[in-house]
Amino acid sequence: MRRVLAISVFLLAAGCVSTKVELLDQSVRPAVSPDSVSILAEEPDQPYHVIAVVKATGASAFDSFDDLRERLIIEAAILGGDAVIVGTESKSSTPIFNTVGFVMSERKQLEGEVIAFDREAAQR
Repeated sequence: MRRVLAISVFLLAAGCVSTKVELLDQSVRPAVSPDSVSILAEEPDQPYHVIAVVKATGASAFDSFDDLRERLIIEAAILGGDAVIVGTESKSSTPIFNTVGFVMSERKQLEGEVIAFDREAAQR
């Protein structure tokens, strides 16, 4: 119950961010608390396998890369992942017309690999 509540709170906080999840491992894992999911800038030293690739996209210029990272953590927690290896940050600009003319709207995107540590291989 506590995990569901924590995940719900994080989902509300990152509500303006959309995600696309590509499952690479069909194994069903129990959801974990978002607090237990690590964010990694590079591959870890211990054995692991990638269970999914998640792409988070901001809905507006107001969404930050921190918002996108939070959403990656939420998706990893739902999938039962141990960590997310974060890829490069990217931005795209689109011209939009408003009452004062054309302005550029910036959308941020962040991709990450959700991983599960291979605890059996680590014990060998």
